[in-house]
Amino acid sequence: MSTRTCIILGAVALVAAGCQPKAPGGSLVLTQTPVQAEPLQNTTLMDVRYPHGSRVLLLAPPFGRDSVLELSRGLVAAGDPCVSWDGRWVYFAGKSSDEAIWQIYRVNSGGGLPELVTRMPGGAMGPAIAAHGQLVFSSPVPKAGHLSAAQEPAALYGQMPGHEPYRLTFGPDNAVDATVLRDGRILYVSARARDNYRTPKSLGLFTINNDGTEVTAYACQGDGADFVQRPRELDDGRIAFLTAHSGEGGSMAWAESVKSAAPFATRGSLFKFGVVGIRSVEPTAGGEVLASAETRSGLGRSMTGNAKIFRVAAGDASLSTPLVDDPLWNSIEAMGVAERPEPSGHTTAIMPASHYGTVVCLNVNDSSEPAAEGNLAPAAELRVFVPDGPGLARTLGTIPVDADGSVILRLPADVPLGLETLDAQGHVLRHQPPSLWLRPGENRACIGCHEPRNHAPRNIRPLATMHGPAHLELTSQTSAAHAATP
Repeated sequence: MSTRTCIILGAVALVAAGCQPKAPGGSLVLTQTPVQAEPLQNTTLMDVRYPHGSRVLLLAPPFGRDSVLELSRGLVAAGDPCVSWDGRWVYFAGKSSDEAIWQIYRVNSGGGLPELVTRMPGGAMGPAIAAHGQLVFSSPVPKAGHLSAAQEPAALYGQMPGHEPYRLTFGPDNAVDATVLRDGRILYVSARARDNYRTPKSLGLFTINNDGTEVTAYACQGDGADFVQRPRELDDGRIAFLTAHSGEGGSMAWAESVKSAAPFATRGSLFKFGVVGIRSVEPTAGGEVLASAETRSGLGRSMTGNAKIFRVAAGDASLSTPLVDDPLWNSIEAMGVAERPEPSGHTTAIMPASHYGTVVCLNVNDSSEPAAEGNLAPAAELRVFVPDGPGLARTLGTIPVDADGSVILRLPADVPLGLETLDAQGHVLRHQPPSLWLRPGENRACIGCHEPRNHAPRNIRPLATMHGPAHLELTSQTSAAHAATP
């Protein structure tokens, strides 16, 4: 009897007995996409990444064709898997027909029938698992094209087992490719804020807590490539990700990393050898990575090849023999099925009944960015605005800045917020496009506006804290729309 037959019969027996089948030790979960696949018309980003016939598999050692068990049975396409921290479940994105929209499914890691988890009207993609079984995903599924261009941007959502989903991000750009760090923060990909909405945006890495609070730029903000995808935290503390100069990566992407202790200053190649065509990178418990790489060989003038899975150690000088290689399939997104430490949780400060959050800035003049036209005058006022259509903004109000540069404001929650500092004559000194938000009841502090990243706050009480916060509200009386750029 073949290994495949044993796995299938064992899974059927366990399901019939009411048990949850367990993946054999050392197994891998991975995605396979057909090497020869015709693209669908009017496609989404997920249809491009996972064309018709794509599947999620369980592959048991020694990783031969007879040890394959399809986990996405009954679906016409599937991909983007993740394994729960206890190793019991595999979550992935899939679609039930060519006309259906992508949703998140889960299945026992040892096999079984996929169970629908999300029912988002615009579809769902990119599952990740945070503390206490919280599912994190993106919705709606973006249309095919550059991730920074979207009329209805994808946001991150959280969903506890047995409960309805709730929104976590409120920025004006797509928030996708979420992964959960060991400290409990959610790391994801979004566009870097730009002053001019007509200028193509580069992508970067951002973090939030698992309740959506404290949105923070993480890496690739000043030197980001046009394409960033699939960040993953490695055992040594680095964050690995894929990058490319344009498009959606594919055969032109390579792997880079940053150190979590200094993500803005440590960007560099993940591997010691140069290789282009990296499709995914996933950490292993032993400190190695499972990398999917495309390899091509010339047959006359044509080029043929497929993506294979390689195990790469820190000191390797080249790719070794593939761990998984099926010439009919691109093997990508391989990850081990094993129990791992659950990430830290986060004690939420959200007050669902509130419609506001509070922010205190210690000194709006403390910035790493030059003022407009070299104006060195201190800020006299701070203007707050929200987006109001392409290239337009709506002012919530303008408040005076205290003599030490500090301000404290109560602002509407769950909307993108932009900030401008003004001199005494009303000229714009610095401009922050609408890319920040506050959750209901969130209290947030910052050192300055675009402050240098090696700065620490002065040990003095800001003048703004000696009086109540200025209240700015989003109402019908809000100032009319105006050009978003100074």
